[in-house]
Amino acid sequence: MARRERLTVVAIQLGLAAVVVAIWVYQTRVGRVSPILLPRPERVLQEFPELLRDPVFWNSLRVTALELVGAFALAAISGLLVGVVVGRWAPAARVATPLLAWAQTVPIILFYPICILLFGIGPMSKVAFGGFYGFFPIAANTVLALSTVPARYLSAAAALGASRRQTVTRVLIPAARPLILSGVRLGAALCLIGVLAGELLGSTDGLGYRIASSSGSFRTPELYAYITVALVLVAIFNLAITRADDRNAQA
Repeated sequence: MARRERLTVVAIQLGLAAVVVAIWVYQTRVGRVSPILLPRPERVLQEFPELLRDPVFWNSLRVTALELVGAFALAAISGLLVGVVVGRWAPAARVATPLLAWAQTVPIILFYPICILLFGIGPMSKVAFGGFYGFFPIAANTVLALSTVPARYLSAAAALGASRRQTVTRVLIPAARPLILSGVRLGAALCLIGVLAGELLGSTDGLGYRIASSSGSFRTPELYAYITVALVLVAIFNLAITRADDRNAQA
């Protein structure tokens, strides 16, 4: 049944993608949209062989991928650490939950100039900003997940003589895993957004820089090709997170 449900979800997703592509093809064929704004799909596809042969593309992809990994590691470690420490203490959780929720409504991009001042326009500013961007949903979901674990689980662990570390690793985190993983996935997506935004606003390399360069010189097919690569990158990253969590759950 689970396999059938997954296949149904995938089929629906592919169907929605096909509808989007069909609308794209129709709009470009009838000439309702300028090719400067929306090129034909085949023009975008023609860009990929050229990108794959271009060493500049591979270097930009490597730069963005490394920045994304660094930003995600920073966001995940700090977010989970803060979430576990705060979520285990009810008064702290009640104070931190609204603050973390409010922080997610703040336009984080306002803090990017501070990252530039601290780390310059190199990769470290993108790692710091991406990690800062992804920190809040991870921390907020971890606090919420741990603070809503049923009290009977903790009572049962105490009755069985579990230590504080065992209670956290064997009871709290497994019970809170789904909500924590949801925050980690959202944090990963925001890390990529932060990294790309940093590269768009101030960088000399990376996919974001290439997107800005393509847009500024009206190379629209190349622009859409780079955007597609960025979307594929975050999809692969999310898939890797899910697979790692599945393996950890089965261990």
